[in-house]
Amino acid sequence: MRSRYKQILFNIAAWMVAGNLFIIFRYFGIYDFTEYFIKVKPVEMDLKFLEGNIISVYMGVLLSFVDFALETEKFKRKSFQYIILAKSVTYSITMYIGINLIFIMHGLFVNRADNIAYSIKFTLSSPYSIALFIYGVLISVLISFIKEVNKKFGPGILFKLFSGKYYEPRVEERIFMFLDLKSSTTIAEKLGHLKYSRLIQDCFYDVTDVVAMFKAEIYQYVGDEIVLTWELDKGIENDNCFRFFFEFQNKLERKSNYYNKKYGVVPYFKAGMNCGFVTVAEVGEIKKEIAYHGDVLNTAARIQDQCNVYDKSILISHNLNKKMPRSNKYKRSLIGEIILKGKETPVGIYSLELV
Repeated sequence: MRSRYKQILFNIAAWMVAGNLFIIFRYFGIYDFTEYFIKVKPVEMDLKFLEGNIISVYMGVLLSFVDFALETEKFKRKSFQYIILAKSVTYSITMYIGINLIFIMHGLFVNRADNIAYSIKFTLSSPYSIALFIYGVLISVLISFIKEVNKKFGPGILFKLFSGKYYEPRVEERIFMFLDLKSSTTIAEKLGHLKYSRLIQDCFYDVTDVVAMFKAEIYQYVGDEIVLTWELDKGIENDNCFRFFFEFQNKLERKSNYYNKKYGVVPYFKAGMNCGFVTVAEVGEIKKEIAYHGDVLNTAARIQDQCNVYDKSILISHNLNKKMPRSNKYKRSLIGEIILKGKETPVGIYSLELV
């Protein structure tokens, strides 16, 4: 629900910006600038802005419900261009109906009942309503495109790139999880490359909702591995970084019939986790992204490698174990002080299990 409220607020804010710009373009260009501010205003701009904002809120809420209706598993797995086209067509139809309803209701409450027919005719044929519709379609396509691009970068990343937050490298304390498919080589040999790739696609689609639920950020997809990160406070809050792993496993188990029927195997993942200070910076000119640099990531990856050695689904570092609040929901067992590959100093590793 929190995610849906955010979507509604974003849509309303975007449409209010678009609505106010429309009022400015529509009315401020009609009159000479000097005459407009010296003489009596021929158009009551405060009323126009009020009407524009009311309509913008209405359209933002209406199109948010269209988004919710389209948020099905099948639709989200379509191609980028299919999603943009389908949403644009759906938005256009919805807006056409919505604009007609606005003018009809305006005629019903402002004009006399015998003027309703005129209001409908005006809506269907006037240059103003046609211009309003075309403008609305263009804005809806733009908003839809921005939201889909934001998804492609990862929630919040597009804003960080625009704001230049990491143009100059910064140091942050973060939690990292390296999440890898168990027995990936065996599964790949069994399924073949194409079917194995479709399995990975399905797994990565299924992780999306869980990522949003527990405030994680997807840093990278590397083959059959996902690298996730949390700001330290968000990862610790309500045990988000721990709950993410077990909820993702539960989701795959709930969909075991689907995976067994389609691939003959149910995927399971193993994870290694660590936390600490990393340097964050924008990198690249083409395919620009936000990158994290530091030994914290290398250690998390090496910890994940130990899952097979100790036959555990998830292992965490001593550093993370110290940061996470104690909870009776999880059992943390010390594996030992391990010399990880490429490191000289031993690292304390704990297994993590649900109680």
